[in-house]
Amino acid sequence: MRIVIATDLSDASLAAVDSMTACNPVDFSGIVLVHAVDLDLYTAGGTVPEVIEYAEEHLGRIASRLKEAGFETTVRVDVGSAVDVIERITAEEGAELVVMTNLGRGAVTGRLLGSTAERLASAGRVPVMIERVREKAGTWCRMGGDHPFSRVLVGTDLSPSLPAQLALVCGLPGLGEMRIVHVAESGSDDAELRGRFATLSEGRVCSAPCETVLRTGTDPARALLAEAETWDATVIVVSPRTHGVLHRALWGSTARTIAKHSTAPVLFVPPGDVRIPDKR
Repeated sequence: MRIVIATDLSDASLAAVDSMTACNPVDFSGIVLVHAVDLDLYTAGGTVPEVIEYAEEHLGRIASRLKEAGFETTVRVDVGSAVDVIERITAEEGAELVVMTNLGRGAVTGRLLGSTAERLASAGRVPVMIERVREKAGTWCRMGGDHPFSRVLVGTDLSPSLPAQLALVCGLPGLGEMRIVHVAESGSDDAELRGRFATLSEGRVCSAPCETVLRTGTDPARALLAEAETWDATVIVVSPRTHGVLHRALWGSTARTIAKHSTAPVLFVPPGDVRIPDKR
């Protein structure tokens, strides 16, 4: 798998690097560190060339550390809006996943990086994993477990995008266990959805251990968050735009609620065609 780690150079945003270094380097075909120089948001002094040089030097030091740990790493710095730069570089590099944190520069106040992650995920063009970070003893660190993909919880409404969603999950580096959860409305008698879920339960999704769970309720976000906490999930996978029982799983409702309240990373998979990860 080739991934992009997007950062605004703040300590909070660079905590996303730690989530990938918890993985095995052999599972990656490369890591691309990306920084966008957004002139509409830039407030510090210095010319654009000086800003680019500083960003390249700063990320270069992090890239050297990743290379020493066995990760093939490159640095990309470009001028433009963060969303545009990240999307373009992701396509140019052939990356299958963008990783970033929910907080960035101005962490508690501005949350600019969190806004960028929201816009990327809602655009639905590339899978985006949002790491949750917190400040502890003056240092920003990620809130998830040691390995982000050891216990993956997939929330689904059984839409046609589910096979592509599961194919991407099965390609995650170091995938441990997977739990697929469908939340049906209380008293629902939708035989077709239940039948499709039962069929999924009988099949073998991928080589990793997998189980399927059917829950009922009127609040999918709350049900998925409770399931993730009970199961000790290390990442929650949802689609920012879905249909059917989880018709409210739009960015701005269920998906946003999960991103806001989950203590585990949240991976948003586009509902359409996605690039299937190459596990080297």
